[in-house]
Amino acid sequence: MKPVKPINQQRRAWFTKAALSGLGVTITPPTSASDFLKGLFMQPYATPETAVMKWDISFCKYSIDIDPRANSSLETLWADNWLKDAQGDTVARFFSGFGATWGAGSSDMGGTNPKGSRLPKTIHLSYYDYQEDRFYRLEAELPLHRIYELFFKEPKTVSKKSPRYGQVVPRFSELRFGIAPQGFIMLWASSFTHQVELQTYRAQIIRDIDVKSYNAKLPGGTFTLQEDRWQELEAWRFKPETIEKIKAGWVADPQWYMRHIRVKFPWRHRLAGNVSRLIELDSYKGSGEFETVGAWEMAMYQQTTAMRGIPETAKFWFEDKSGQRHYLWLEFHLRQRAGGEADLRDVRNAFDQLYPGRQLEDNEYFPGDEEMSTVEVTVGDDPDQITAALVKGNQRIPLPVGKVQRFALQPGAHWNGQPSPPPEIIKLFQTGPSD
Repeated sequence: MKPVKPINQQRRAWFTKAALSGLGVTITPPTSASDFLKGLFMQPYATPETAVMKWDISFCKYSIDIDPRANSSLETLWADNWLKDAQGDTVARFFSGFGATWGAGSSDMGGTNPKGSRLPKTIHLSYYDYQEDRFYRLEAELPLHRIYELFFKEPKTVSKKSPRYGQVVPRFSELRFGIAPQGFIMLWASSFTHQVELQTYRAQIIRDIDVKSYNAKLPGGTFTLQEDRWQELEAWRFKPETIEKIKAGWVADPQWYMRHIRVKFPWRHRLAGNVSRLIELDSYKGSGEFETVGAWEMAMYQQTTAMRGIPETAKFWFEDKSGQRHYLWLEFHLRQRAGGEADLRDVRNAFDQLYPGRQLEDNEYFPGDEEMSTVEVTVGDDPDQITAALVKGNQRIPLPVGKVQRFALQPGAHWNGQPSPPPEIIKLFQTGPSD
């Protein structure tokens, strides 16, 4: 016997709202009696400790704020990095591979089983930081139950990216580690469509070791570290004056990554001007978090209060007042703070005017609707004329608009030059996944 449809619709709306609010929904209602029985008999004892799925790992690293062209240089130690499940079995091994931009990960050698495996419970990560001339090791437990909730229980979404365009995908399916200065580490749950913070860590310094003694222990001298530290930094485009500052004792500030850019505020996006309907949204924050809002979720997004990091970039899919569909991408900054990192001081100053004194400890506060502001992007009669402002009540503070891309689109399409997708794909993007 099928559940009453209106109740299912109410439940699904609640779950979507919870997902958008970051509440970590832990139960997904069955859509039919057959689905319920299938889940009951196919995986009756699935738990965070035993559940299996395809998932990935990736890494990123900090930048050098006194030298915008330079990239920090980190290397994992050979054969000394792994993730293990609750049973103590290794589910991933990895070696080096750090993305150049905070929050944007990459991987190199090793990784997870492409056929799927249990979720990780512990991590063993060891690496060398050339800027600091230090070896670090992290041995820690991961938030297994929270990972399970996000990977298995969050509503699925629809991919706008090739090669999985138009396919239903998990909202979260990747663990991303960010290496900050002085051994601080950020963990995100990630995917093509969403990224949220999970936990922070502090790696311990490995003492009684240097590069020469480490290299001497490697089998056959393979995968050695560069023993001329300064030559390595030059290879990563460190200016001579930057190297001199490091020699004099300069070190990067971990609090920029672990505290300052993580402060959240109550706001949502709004599109105004020559716009009849905002259809979909991708929103990227300075903290490294990002979210995708599908057409089926847009009404809930516009009605739900939430705390978010300050905006860095955004992608909008909308219809203008003539009914033409558009894609709009823009940056809320005019320059770079460091290599691959936006300078968001103007945006942060605008938020500080509206919400003075807000600190990292205020992030867990759940705002009321009267506290919400909007990052309002206005499209002119000429759709290439774009302005932005932070708006709350009668207060309106201009925001910078840097690079902009806009394309007119075919009906239902997402990218420039893309033909209209088949009707079933258009419908899927409109109504969302059924499970």
